[in-house]
Amino acid sequence: MPKGHHYGRTQTRAYTAEYHHVNANVFKCLLKSPLGRYSLNAKHLSGDHQKLNLEENKNGARYMTFTINNKPHQIALKLDNRSASNKLYITCPYCQKQRQSLYAIKYAYACRQCIGLHYNCQSERPQARLMRRIRKLRKELWGNDWPDVNNMFEQVAYWPKPKWMRWKTFEQKRDRIIELEKRYWPMAAKQMDVMFSEHLN
Repeated sequence: MPKGHHYGRTQTRAYTAEYHHVNANVFKCLLKSPLGRYSLNAKHLSGDHQKLNLEENKNGARYMTFTINNKPHQIALKLDNRSASNKLYITCPYCQKQRQSLYAIKYAYACRQCIGLHYNCQSERPQARLMRRIRKLRKELWGNDWPDVNNMFEQVAYWPKPKWMRWKTFEQKRDRIIELEKRYWPMAAKQMDVMFSEHLN
């Protein structure tokens, strides 16, 4: 691995991308389905992580029971009626907090916080985070299909105004990207110097 990319370091964090997860939307159909046994159509999950029993308490609240390693894990289904989207949440069996996703670990389902998982972006270097920010703003202004939208060697100073956008709005957005690009390049130059200095000497 080239110098400058965590060269020689041991990974100490666990990341969400390393674990399979289930999203709350998968279970939305269970809000109106008959009570009983169901199975997730997910081959990447173990048999115990796929099989569930849909139940309902005396108050009419529905919950799922997964029996993993001979232990029951109850996950409640909670519909948020405060918005038109009626977003569904599932509860973590450990902290009982409402979540949009739960992660499959060896003998359970649990939320990111209970497992101690991190997002990949939390370990990004400042340069990588800045590059991701620049690309995001470029796509918001010129669209995903714009040529060189991801090419950091192309600067946006002379890119044209999108059709129908006001000049004042365009200039404000473009100037913000130009400002970020000016911050990015000294960092990138330093990074490339570290990575390739051995080959240039």
